[in-house]
This record gives sequence, structure tokens and C-alpha cells, in this order.
Amino acid sequence: MNIPEFVGIDTELPLANGKTHRRVHLDAAASPLGLKSSQDCIAELLPFYANTHSKAHLSARITTEAYTWAQGSILESLGFEKTLYDLAFAGSGSTAAFNRIARGLTKLRPERPVTFISGMEHHSNDLPHRLNSQKTVFIPVIEPPNENNGALDLDQLESLLEEHKERVNYIAINSLSNVTGIKTPVDEICRLVHKYDVYVLVDAAQSTSCLGPEISVNEDETPDFWVFSGHKVYTPSSPGVLIAKKTILSALPLFDIGGGSVKQVSTESFELLDSPYKEQAGTPNIVGVIALANTLKVLSDMGFKSIAQHSQEIAEYAMKRLATVPEISVYGDLALPRAAAISFNIADIDHGLVAAILSDYYAIAVRNACFCAHPYVRSLLKSELWDLDLDDIPKDQLENYINRKRGMVRASFALYTTQEDIDYLVKSLECIMINIKDLNDNYKVNSDGDYIHKSFTPSWREFFNP
Repeated sequence: MNIPEFVGIDTELPLANGKTHRRVHLDAAASPLGLKSSQDCIAELLPFYANTHSKAHLSARITTEAYTWAQGSILESLGFEKTLYDLAFAGSGSTAAFNRIARGLTKLRPERPVTFISGMEHHSNDLPHRLNSQKTVFIPVIEPPNENNGALDLDQLESLLEEHKERVNYIAINSLSNVTGIKTPVDEICRLVHKYDVYVLVDAAQSTSCLGPEISVNEDETPDFWVFSGHKVYTPSSPGVLIAKKTILSALPLFDIGGGSVKQVSTESFELLDSPYKEQAGTPNIVGVIALANTLKVLSDMGFKSIAQHSQEIAEYAMKRLATVPEISVYGDLALPRAAAISFNIADIDHGLVAAILSDYYAIAVRNACFCAHPYVRSLLKSELWDLDLDDIPKDQLENYINRKRGMVRASFALYTTQEDIDYLVKSLECIMINIKDLNDNYKVNSDGDYIHKSFTPSWREFFNP
């Protein structure tokens, strides 16, 4: 598989020891590097940029037609049947789409006041449903020391569906955990819950770039809503994407309205456009949408099966390499199918200190703490947190101390991640363990529990000064 070019892949970063090193970006689950072709696409479009919703002049026609092409191209690249699904964009990424769905479905089916939320969810696919639903029920995650720990408990899901029969509106799940990289059996869940006339909302923010949609040919196994963020698919500044079954999207009550969503307006009344246009009031993120369509076309041309194989092979290689270090604990059952991300801890070293040292001394970008998935992370850490010895910790330092322990280190991968990157990560972790006493002396902990290097504090303006 030929890997395309990414912006910033060869960026040299300064280190605390006075040297430099090529940036090793293992924080793709938050935002991967930008695909160069999508940035080139933006540069090619900007000389002709104008607003859409008009064909009165040439520039407007160019952007309007390009935007229309982009909408269809995204569905086509991801393999969604255009006769079955519509597509709309959300300005603040997946979060805006989840809020839109939560508000709409609550109004659409008030006779079904219960929403199920997977215990693996990112806050963006959790809190909007809590806010809008009359009742939310969490589907538990299998916890250690049981087998398949870290996965959704499908037996419990079926029991809860029976318990709340004819009262469940929809279920919110992810297709790939942003914490552990564990895959969710979306088709199996769709097949189960559709028997109860329950809609399925899938957070595909983590999976779209590395697995593709993996949509079943059997309509009973296809989700009703599929949501992802363009910035997590190698396209910085692009919007969130809401893909929904046409019949449901057209029936959703409207909340946001304005120019671009209406056909006719008078002082007495107004007439809405059909879906998906009624969902997109105002000026869209024209440039971001077109760039995202370019990115997804590149990925589609590469073949999502090849991309998925690469992602899974990198995750498997990382798990095997990390498993060779006895002091490192990888979270979730290692036998479960994974891609894109792995979370771990080193015994007796705070996750925040590990992440800080990796950045300052090795130019390795990872993320730490709870990754906006607090309930899921706590379920995986429960036994460790329970065993914490807090007797000698002063009361005013207790919360700060617990926060330093309540989290993990996450390495997340992208198309540009190589086995050499994984080897460098593991070697760096081994060096940290050997030299932890001296390294620890170079850090202080601030009031938020973050580890800050005492002397190496480069300013962002050294690298970017707008």
C-alpha cells in the first residue's frame, strides 16, 4: 500500500536535552496530521472562492457545484447508498451532530422516553443524550478480570431491551473506542435492537479514517445514523458529518433555521427545503467540506480494506511490543479485535509524567488522562484505584493525587504510523523506566496535577507567530 503524503510528518522538534528529533505523532485519535492533497485542494480552490447558494457569477458557480459534488462524493467514497441515506454537515464536529440527533429524536418519538448509551462512549456521544432524554440507561462494559473485558456486554444489552420494551427510542454506540481501540460489533447490535424498533446512532469518529464504514449489505444490520468528524480524517478545519437514513432525517423536528434552509419566506409563513438542505441553515464550511471529500476519495481509492489491515496490524504489533515490558499494563482484553489506539500505564509512574517525558525528551506525542471518556476509563481502572493507599496523603492534596493516578497514556495510530515508530516508543518507555528518578527531578506538578518541566518551556510563538 502506497502511503500518501502528510503535512508535518518530518517536522523536527527541540528536546529538553538540547537535541532535536523528528516528531512522532501518536495522537491521531485526537487529530491526525493533515493529508497534503486535501491542503493542496484548498489552495487550488481559494483563488475562485465565493459563497454558495448562487450561480449568478462564475466563482459562485464553481464553489456551489464543487460543494454539491463533495456531498455526493463523501457518500460514494464511504459506500453509503444514496437512495437510502442523506448527508448533512455540523459546524462543531461530531458533537453538534449528536446534539442535533438527541434533540430531534426526543421530540420525534416522545412515547419512547428511554435512551441507551454504551458504557464505552466519548462524552460527545453521551452528554447530549443525558441532557435531552427523559431517561438514560447505560449498557455496561465487561470489566476485569472477566474475559473480553473492555468490550460492551451484549448479553446485558438484550436483557435491558426486554426490560424497557417499547420504551427505548435509540441506542448510542461507537464503532471503535477512542480509549482502547476495541471494535464494537455494529452489525450485530443493529440486528438485535432493530427487532425492538430502536434506532442505532453510531459514533464513527475513530473508525472512519482507519476502518471505513464497514456497512452491511443487510439493511437490518445498518445503522440509522453514522456520525464522524472531518478533522479526525486527515482534514483539519473540516466539519462534522451526519449521515442518516432519509426517512428518519426528513421526519426529525427542526431546531435551527435560517438562510439556505428555506424555499420561500413571507411575513406570514415560510416553506422549508427538503432534507438534507433543511438541516444546513447559513453559510456552510465550503472549503472544509470540499477538502474532506478530496481526502475520502483518496482513502477510497487506496481501498478501505487495505487501510483497515494496516491499522489492525499496527495495533497488534504495538500490543505485542508493549507486552514484552512487564511493568507496562495495556487496558482491555488483548484478544479483542482492535485498531487505531492503545491505552496503557507504567507501574508506579503517573500517566501525566510519562506523557510529558515522551514529549520533552523524545518528541513523541501521546495523550493522557481520561480522553473525554471518564466512565469507560474508570471502569477499566477500578481495581487499581480501589487499591490506592491514601492514608498518608494530606487532605488538601488528595484530589490532586487521585487525578494523577486516575488516567492512562494513549498511543493512537494513523496511516503514517510505522513499526519503527512503535519500536521507538517502546525503547523510549524502557529508557524512562531506567532513568525515572533523574527525570522526575526535572518536573514539578502544578495545581491541576500536570507535570511541567522546570527548565524546558518553549513558547508556541517560537514555532508559529501569526
